[in-house]
Amino acid sequence: MMDFLHYILPVIIYAILLAIHYFLSRTGNKILGLIVPAGVIASLVYMYQADIIHMKMIGVIIIGIVALLFLAEEWQRAQKDK
Repeated sequence: MMDFLHYILPVIIYAILLAIHYFLSRTGNKILGLIVPAGVIASLVYMYQADIIHMKMIGVIIIGIVALLFLAEEWQRAQKDK
């Protein structure tokens, strides 16, 4: 059970983050749409510095770019749905 929770919990957290980002992006204030991407980058930097992520720097950069691409697409979709 703990192994299952270990793998599913990050998925749930990321889904919640995407929902929060979508909600903040639908508001008229575009600055609110920057809250989640800034938090994602800050958390990636922290996890890399604290050695929580056991990757080389290039891997963390690639993960950051992919995460920002997902968030940018979510922001764009939220702007169209307004």
